[in-house]
Amino acid sequence: MGNLVCPSSYDLGERLRLVLMSVTGGEDKPLKYPTIFDTSDAAILTKRDLIGAVEFDAALVRRNIEAVRPGMSVFTLSAKTGEGMSEYLEAIRAQRRPGQD
Repeated sequence: MGNLVCPSSYDLGERLRLVLMSVTGGEDKPLKYPTIFDTSDAAILTKRDLIGAVEFDAALVRRNIEAVRPGMSVFTLSAKTGEGMSEYLEAIRAQRRPGQD
């Protein structure tokens, strides 16, 4: 995350803002960088298959996200296995304007 959260303070004209957070980064990121979570429409937790190896507490990160942005959608994805991708892609498709392909 680090310096990549700087644009969160600016309106870049995007229609949908997503914040990506790796499970290897720890559960504290929503509290450490509240602006990016508060200004985003959904949180994407990446590297799902490493949750056990890094002892990531998914319940804690969801509580932290909820503390900053109540009701925020959270998707936990694995690029390796594809887990979580269908739900995430369906949510993105639902955001499309009529007539978009």
